[in-house]
Amino acid sequence: MRSRVLALIAVCVAMVLVAGQAMAREKGGAPKVPKPKPIMGTVAVTKDADTIKSITITSGKKDAPVVYCVVLDDNGKKVAELDGKKVKATGTVEEKDGNKWLTVATCEELVKKPPKKKDGN
Repeated sequence: MRSRVLALIAVCVAMVLVAGQAMAREKGGAPKVPKPKPIMGTVAVTKDADTIKSITITSGKKDAPVVYCVVLDDNGKKVAELDGKKVKATGTVEEKDGNKWLTVATCEELVKKPPKKKDGN
């Protein structure tokens, strides 16, 4: 009788452990959505006739630039209109085949503010 009670307790403990693992996997099973990341840099567009081949945004310091390839969707094509200008693009960054790909959510041109003049009086 005593061995049956111990066996029943062992089975119950095993079921609780298995159920706990299954419940833990359900909570953490959904992939995390990457947060939008602001990227500031200069836009470069490569065209073949009238067709856009690629759009990149180069950011970072001159000695260590970071190049982001822009996904060619509707928002990405809006970035192409700012060719050669400094921009602030917000979106999600994914790394594929050693390249960083930016899916643009918003993009705006960065305009330098004129320096404040000190009043000489």
